[in-house]
Order: sequence, then structure tokens, then C-alpha cells
Amino acid sequence: MPAETGMIFDLVLLAALGVVMYRARLLSKQFAEMQANRAAFEQLIQALNIATQRAEGAIMGLREAATESADGVQNKINAARALSDELEIMVQAGDSLAERLQNLATQNRSAAPVAPRTEEPPPAKPAAAAPRTKAEKELLEAVKAKQKS
Repeated sequence: MPAETGMIFDLVLLAALGVVMYRARLLSKQFAEMQANRAAFEQLIQALNIATQRAEGAIMGLREAATESADGVQNKINAARALSDELEIMVQAGDSLAERLQNLATQNRSAAPVAPRTEEPPPAKPAAAAPRTKAEKELLEAVKAKQKS
């Protein structure tokens, strides 16, 4: 039986070797798939890096555009505030001038006797007080120009 026993051991070893070879082939296929997946994964990482760089560039461009836009808006706001202040001064000067004209008109009405109307030219207007500011002067000139036309 030693010959039969040796043969049984050989068959068992041959079967074990077959199982090992089969398992080695499966592992080889899995390793090849993993290598292929690794290459695809590396390509994906490279594509993500490129996309990230593009996104960073776009963000920088947007930041610059937003900064330029904000500067332009701020300049317009500052100009509008300056114009608003100037208009406020002009309105105050106009109010002051209107009040003085009203006072002069009231004084002239109370001082002048009521006379029948004739074809004579109206008497010369009394000189108003000199304007106090440049805006008042410009406003008076504009009113005089409008009355002449």
C-alpha cells in the first residue's frame, strides 16, 4: 500500500496545486482590474485638478470684476452725494431768495399807493439785496434771463 498511499498523496497534492493555480489566476485577474482602475482613478484625479485650477481662475476673475464694479458704484455714489449736497445748497439759496423777494414785494405793495393803470412803463424795480452766495447769484442771473426771454 505504500505505492497506493504515495499515489493518493500525489493526487491530493495535484488537486491542491490545481486549487492554488485557480486561485492565483483569479488573483491575477483582480490585480489587472485594480491596475486598470488605478489608471482610470489617476485620470480622474488629473481631470479634477484641471477643473479646480480653472475654477480658481474663474473665481479670481469674478473677484476682480466685483472689485472693479464696486469701485465704479462707489464713485457714482460719491458723485451723487456731492450733487445732492450742492442741490441742497441751491435749494436753501432759492428759499432764502424767495423769502427776500416775498418780503420786498410785501414792502412794495404796502408802500405804493394804488393808482389807476396807465400806459406808462412800470417804474424801475428797487435793487434787491446782493446775493450772499455764488448759488444765489447764479439763481438770480437765471431768473433775470428767464424774465427777459
